[in-house]
Amino acid sequence: MKSKRQEIFAKIPKHVEVCVVTKGRTLKEVQELLAEIPEISMIGENRWPDCEEKFKKLPLEKHFIGRLQSNKLNKILPLVDVIQSVDSFELLQKISQRAQKTIKYTFQVNISNDPAKQGILPKDLRSIIEKSRDIPNIELIGLMTIGEQHNQEEYFTEFKKLFDQLNSEGIKMKVLSMGTSDDFEIAIRCGATMVRIGKTIFS
Repeated sequence: MKSKRQEIFAKIPKHVEVCVVTKGRTLKEVQELLAEIPEISMIGENRWPDCEEKFKKLPLEKHFIGRLQSNKLNKILPLVDVIQSVDSFELLQKISQRAQKTIKYTFQVNISNDPAKQGILPKDLRSIIEKSRDIPNIELIGLMTIGEQHNQEEYFTEFKKLFDQLNSEGIKMKVLSMGTSDDFEIAIRCGATMVRIGKTIFS
């Protein structure tokens, strides 16, 4: 018989990648989850201390999903494969300058234009993508957004539309990262190719 979290994982369509957020979980808890669900291929963290503890010891694709401070870049970059929270051209330049390997990334987009949220405004995204085309040591793989507490479906649908439009213009991206433990099912219905779930899968 499958456990509750195995059932949750099994319900996610195969074409949707799952980034398991290990925030607040011990290394032992993460290892137990991986033993139970070996299909998990990537994990995400949003704080440097947790990256240092877990990323060095887990043979998975490693995503940084939190706000990235410039003074932590030298510590974080050697440990990560993907940064999902690039929210400015200036940050991208710093990553490029300090990276010792190619870092994949997604632009974090403030799709709801909420002044209280981090992320690039949709109206500014095209120009920033254009400016970043020839920067070395980085590879754009997609877009990420953090869901709203209301009207999730409206914003996720709008985000998917923006993603598709940019791809149709020749900006080739595979990852549309949207949806967390509270709203990942809505995000999948709206076209997410990646969801970031933590507390749901650890419960």
